[in-house]
Amino acid sequence: MNTKKELFDKLDGQQIEKFTITNDHDVSVSAITFGATLEEFNVPGPDGKPTNILVTVPTSEELMKNQFFCQAIGRTAGRISNGTFKINGKAYHVDQNEGTTTLHGGPHGFNTQIWDGAFDGDTIVFTKHINSSDDSFPGNIDVKITFSLNNDNELTVTFSGKSDADTLFNPTQHMYFNLSDGGDINGHSLQINADHYLELNSNKTPSGKKVAVDDTPYDFRDGQNLKVGIADMKAEVGHSYDEVFEINDHQDDEPIAKLSDPETGRSVSISSKRNALVVFTPDDLSGSNFMIGKGGPYMAIALEAQNLPDTPNHDDFGDATLPAGEEKTYSIKYKVEF
Repeated sequence: MNTKKELFDKLDGQQIEKFTITNDHDVSVSAITFGATLEEFNVPGPDGKPTNILVTVPTSEELMKNQFFCQAIGRTAGRISNGTFKINGKAYHVDQNEGTTTLHGGPHGFNTQIWDGAFDGDTIVFTKHINSSDDSFPGNIDVKITFSLNNDNELTVTFSGKSDADTLFNPTQHMYFNLSDGGDINGHSLQINADHYLELNSNKTPSGKKVAVDDTPYDFRDGQNLKVGIADMKAEVGHSYDEVFEINDHQDDEPIAKLSDPETGRSVSISSKRNALVVFTPDDLSGSNFMIGKGGPYMAIALEAQNLPDTPNHDDFGDATLPAGEEKTYSIKYKVEF
């Protein structure tokens, strides 16, 4: 296993560092300190050259314009209705950044922070102390994000948080994948272990209703071609995917989803102990300088493993609270095959 630290670029006069791990099979991952962003997940291409299966942008300035591209998301992923929630009966209101909604931690979430980076052996470690006055969530929180890669070609992203007051903690990595050699994702197949998805309001917050996927374009249990699924979604509901799937009960080491590209033979299996996966297929990514392809329709699919969003506002969504003084840790594993 090899490690490398280098200067990525500068943002507002601050140095942004890039940390890279390469395993014995020439699979590598690179993360940068701005936004705790996964900048590269490289596998050997047909010519032996590294092929990045993530859709990212090449500079921190571009990341500022294209928020969430493979960045760390927190304190809580997804949307909070009206930026309002209760913990132990006490009401809180946090900053909104999408109309009346708080999306992906609000305007000062994890993706906007410059993290402190270091190696711990073969593991990339990013840490940050975030005050309540910085992001408006209750409690001052210490967060650690680690990226590790093994020789089974598994990338594990781990989030740990500890706060001095009761708060919310539902982090994820906003991964955008494209397993092709520079084309779109239309030929990709997606499989998800989910019998239900969440009904969403017009502002994309959950209504609270869980809907069976049977006989709908939301049924990915046996795998589905994305071009077909997107076409069916548009025909039936008028838009492509930006959906929350409730993951079925499963063993801890059992993948919750698998993305495959039959043409290249590449696949990524995702494992998570939590109860949700968000699937987002942007209609058009034109106008940005991406590191793969030239932008355009259906160039990437975002897969975000997390707890069900807006959790404190729905009794049966689970628990995303982080009690004062307690540390919670969540991991997401991505196994790549090629």
